[in-house]
Amino acid sequence: MRRSLMIGRTNAGKTLFCIRFAQNLGITKLVWHVERTDGSIERRQISLAEVESVLSASRVHHTREMQSLTLSVPRGKSDRQLLLTDTAGLDEGIHPDVSIRQGMAQTLQALVDADAILHVVDAAALGKSIRPEHLDSGSASFDKEIWSSLDKQLAQYGLEHPGYVMLANKMDLPQGVTGYQTLCREYPKHRIIPVSALRGTGFREVRLHVWKFA
Repeated sequence: MRRSLMIGRTNAGKTLFCIRFAQNLGITKLVWHVERTDGSIERRQISLAEVESVLSASRVHHTREMQSLTLSVPRGKSDRQLLLTDTAGLDEGIHPDVSIRQGMAQTLQALVDADAILHVVDAAALGKSIRPEHLDSGSASFDKEIWSSLDKQLAQYGLEHPGYVMLANKMDLPQGVTGYQTLCREYPKHRIIPVSALRGTGFREVRLHVWKFA
């Protein structure tokens, strides 16, 4: 089964997107296949209400290993099945926690074999980091702490991968539009979909994208 990989920095909204996307497809009971960094696999079944409270915690590095959902994605008269995989959030530098380092290594390894790559970015945080005077001049650029070399490398990798798409998440927040518009200016060759994992907006475009690579 082909894999669509959610990837991005910590707290970008990857887990919540997985939950809302499954809900959008009519799933009421989620079965997560958790791939441990030691190679073992755990099957975890919980309701959408439970998974939202357990997995979408606001603390950094809550997701530490890959967890996948098997989804049936419809288009017209045909459905295609795929694995939608949530991953450990990536971060700069060497993290002192071994389990977090292992989770990030697992994520990067899965990136190489993924059929579709959904690069989730916090558009609201990006927009908030831009100074108003830069917006007026048309030369806006992101704060390096918000848009790091890691995101730049993922975007560069995406140019060579047909299944890559950037998801500008948190469009429901005030600075989301600013972040999205600046991303579009900075990366004119990339496909960038504005989404809100919280509100469920942009899911139709994402569904069409992953269907092509399922």
